[in-house]
Amino acid sequence: MQNLTFCIPVRIDSEYRLRNLLTILKFYSHHLSSNYIVLEADNQQHVKELPHIPGLVYEFIYDENPVFHRTHYINHMLSKVSTETAGIWDTDAVAPIAQLLQAHQRISDEQTIMAYPYDGRFWYINDFFSSLFCEKLDIRLLTDFDMPRRLMCGYYSVGGAFLVNVGRYRQYGWENENFIGWGPEDSERYKRLHILGQTPVRVPGSLYHLYHSRGINSGDRDAEVIYKTKKEYSRICGMMPEELRKDIETWSWTK
Repeated sequence: MQNLTFCIPVRIDSEYRLRNLLTILKFYSHHLSSNYIVLEADNQQHVKELPHIPGLVYEFIYDENPVFHRTHYINHMLSKVSTETAGIWDTDAVAPIAQLLQAHQRISDEQTIMAYPYDGRFWYINDFFSSLFCEKLDIRLLTDFDMPRRLMCGYYSVGGAFLVNVGRYRQYGWENENFIGWGPEDSERYKRLHILGQTPVRVPGSLYHLYHSRGINSGDRDAEVIYKTKKEYSRICGMMPEELRKDIETWSWTK
């Protein structure tokens, strides 16, 4: 799948994050010949060594802000993508290969802008089974094994992983950088495209979330970020299509 670039923004806030990053790189590179961009933004570099993978590019950006501006860094990576399709991937998300291929095919065949490599079920996997998958890299441990697990966001999650047609997604705003930290940016992305008549598509199957400890960038922890992100989400949701198009035209990051 040489027409795909994985874009993985990271802030290594625990040993689990680094473990999960290395795991998804090894897992997908074992099955696919794709490109990978890993962008780490922090006040110090934690990613010291990555697997030798053809097409893998690593970039470190010094950033003193304790709040990870994920949308900004995703757009930074999208600006560097040379393939038609990009997969925006959380460090902790695992989708079976067949589902990823199907989502990529729908982007190519149907000229859709965005496709999720799962049907909305995003399962939280506990530390034991996450560690086992990281060791074995066998997707059947997640798909076939009867284990304790719970849905992250009910049956209609819109986070974790998604594929986009890079050029067309830019016309619809790319990532909304007004989301300065953790918040409803995943929901806004879906809602924005839906308002503009480009509702993202899904494929059958689940997505799996590998265990990690949770810090300031994994929940509603900062009052200012909570207020700004919820306000922006409400603003976008309240717009009519033409109003939203005109608003997107003012977004500097798409220029």
